[in-house]
Amino acid sequence: MMGRHHNGEHGEELAQETVKAMNELGRSARKRADDAKKEAVKGLNSAAESLRREARELGANPEIRGSVDEVARGLERTAIYLRKHSYEQMGQDVSRAVKGTSFRTFLIVFVVGVVVGLMMRGDDTEG
Repeated sequence: MMGRHHNGEHGEELAQETVKAMNELGRSARKRADDAKKEAVKGLNSAAESLRREARELGANPEIRGSVDEVARGLERTAIYLRKHSYEQMGQDVSRAVKGTSFRTFLIVFVVGVVVGLMMRGDDTEG
């Protein structure tokens, strides 16, 4: 009988340690996600600034500068959205968007994301 009681205590201890480890893992994952989100916000703002600077330095005509500024504002709005919304809110927004969005829109968003990603990656390799 005593062996069973001892095994029960050991099992309970193991369960508590597992819960602690899972909680720590969750906190760690959340911190990494928060850090990545902060970096994404910085990167988006930096990309917007770089786009505007490049357009000015290259002497782009007003129409092109206007288009570049519009893209830069979009990047800044995205940065603001990321900074202000929780992961849960973003998940809900994505679910709503998926239900009401066409394939063409997804394709456009994907292409823009790839272009921005390449631009940001290019900034990292230069500096």
